[in-house]
Amino acid sequence: MTVRRSRLPVLVLSLALLAACDHYSATKGEPPPSLTPGPSPLAAQRDPCFTPDPPSPITVSVVHRADGTCWPLGREMVYRCDPSQPAVAEVNVGQGPRRFLGGSYAVRVPAVPPTALSEGVTPFGELFLNPSDPSFLWMRSDGVTQRWLAMPVRTKLADPPTVQMIGDSILDGGQTEVVNGLPDWTVTIDALIGRGSSGAAGVAEALPSPAADVVVIEIGVNDPDASLTTANAQRIIDAQGGARLLVWLTAHGPEPQVPAVNEAIWDAMGPLSNGAVLDWDRLVPLDALSSDGIHPDTGQQGVLASILDPYLQGWLDAVEGRGATACQGSIRAHV
Repeated sequence: MTVRRSRLPVLVLSLALLAACDHYSATKGEPPPSLTPGPSPLAAQRDPCFTPDPPSPITVSVVHRADGTCWPLGREMVYRCDPSQPAVAEVNVGQGPRRFLGGSYAVRVPAVPPTALSEGVTPFGELFLNPSDPSFLWMRSDGVTQRWLAMPVRTKLADPPTVQMIGDSILDGGQTEVVNGLPDWTVTIDALIGRGSSGAAGVAEALPSPAADVVVIEIGVNDPDASLTTANAQRIIDAQGGARLLVWLTAHGPEPQVPAVNEAIWDAMGPLSNGAVLDWDRLVPLDALSSDGIHPDTGQQGVLASILDPYLQGWLDAVEGRGATACQGSIRAHV
């Protein structure tokens, strides 16, 4: 004998649920709740490719590996607090988080070193790390490789932070404005008209090592040959490379050797995790220079400060959790 079971109770229950949903919609003025559960926020956060969505204009990017997976945000991520700020890469390979500044603080290098391994791809390029030295990070994009600047922790700096500057007549003529533009720093300047890289190396070697938290070198236009720049850059690095930041300004002038001198500066800073190049050659306004095409004109002595001081302050702000790193807290709150 075949027993037929009535489906009436199931039908009645379904109609009751639909009626309840219609009642909810009518009384609340909202669509009826879905009977299908949505994705769990916790489950999304456990997804290694989950990307937080902090308030605009903050952007956060994970590192996508070649196998289609991603490194967890707690291990590697790249963020930008604002389009006007340089990007920051944060990496933790088991020795605590390390931060690296991109943008104008990154230094182009000929290629990724053979000891570096690819971690994956970001919107800023392919990211490389050196397993034996976590103080280095490289980005390669469209055939161009840059070594990003390793940032120290604030407790490693003096209070107030110190900067030692070594330069020629350009720094000599603008030093008053440079000092005035860095009121929260202790600034020491050694500048001499006509000084070349040999004289700068002698000064660097005569100072304590390192002389300050930050060492700035404004030298090059008086070098007659780039081979001198290369040799003396190594002397300067040997003497002052232990600074938390070593910045070298490129040269600007009509002499034919200047481009090669600048290439020597880039080549010298590239292998240093704490080295940066401030491109005076590209940034200096031509109408601010005198007829010789080298020195700031009368009344334009502040042009050096207008380029150098924001660069140094931007670095310090990032170290202290402002500027380029001001959004760290907001990012972590959305992870």
